[in-house]
Amino acid sequence: MHPIEQFAFEFNVQQDYFECHEVLEELWQAGQRQDESLVALIQLAVARYHHRRGNVSGAMRTYPKAFRKLERHAGSLAGQGIDIPRLLALQPLFMQPDYTHIPLPLADGLEQRVNSLPIEPVQDLSFLRHKHLLRDRQDVITARQTALAARQKK
Repeated sequence: MHPIEQFAFEFNVQQDYFECHEVLEELWQAGQRQDESLVALIQLAVARYHHRRGNVSGAMRTYPKAFRKLERHAGSLAGQGIDIPRLLALQPLFMQPDYTHIPLPLADGLEQRVNSLPIEPVQDLSFLRHKHLLRDRQDVITARQTALAARQKK
């Protein structure tokens, strides 16, 4: 599955904004951190994650950054299947203090692919709200320890 397709699925169907961030961050890092359109989507997912967790001030600081980048990279994102005019029109809804799920507007082709994917219902909504605290991070910890040991040998 293409990362944008997976992002849209996680955003719209699973509502797993943390996973949205993870999927696109890998793609962004693989491109030597050059694609700011990916940063726009990452920031939107991060804002949604904060918003749902009740960190409204964090969300409200992040949404404007995301929407400015979305506007700047509208052409690139539209080419990926994101309906940018509709998304930009939804900005006032995103900025409401109370969190509600707002699906990412998609072009027909991407929406059809996302809707055809098998759904794995999320059983534990508290896990989605607090995923950054509850996930297994052993692989990240091990990689950091290995990098630190390599730097100390120099």
